[in-house]
Amino acid sequence: MNVPLLVAGSLALLGAAIHGGGGEILVVRKLSLGGLPSTPFGGPRMTKTMIRASWHMTTVAFVAVGCALVLSASVLRGDTARAIGLVAAAESTGFAALAVGGAFAQGPRALLRHPAPVLLTFVAVLAWWGAL
Repeated sequence: MNVPLLVAGSLALLGAAIHGGGGEILVVRKLSLGGLPSTPFGGPRMTKTMIRASWHMTTVAFVAVGCALVLSASVLRGDTARAIGLVAAAESTGFAALAVGGAFAQGPRALLRHPAPVLLTFVAVLAWWGAL
């Protein structure tokens, strides 16, 4: 049992659940069609549909990384566990870099305004610790 990978995967899965459910209720559903632009793909309703799809595709990616980390920690063994753990750690690092970079672009205080930069960074650190 690889505890850092297990904790990282569990946190990633918790984050995915919050991202999917909370994001749908607190962000996506509150998008006003009147404030959304038309695109070559359709009007504001299509724009909202594309935002919803993108939001939940990200949630699915968080679930996939969380599952990979949990499997690497508990079920897989040897080189397979290490390889899957390294891929998941790299993906976690990408998520963290985007969240931290996006928050930092808003100003240093934004790093703590939303839990994603801290949570995703913590998941990435634990993932690397467990994978290496």
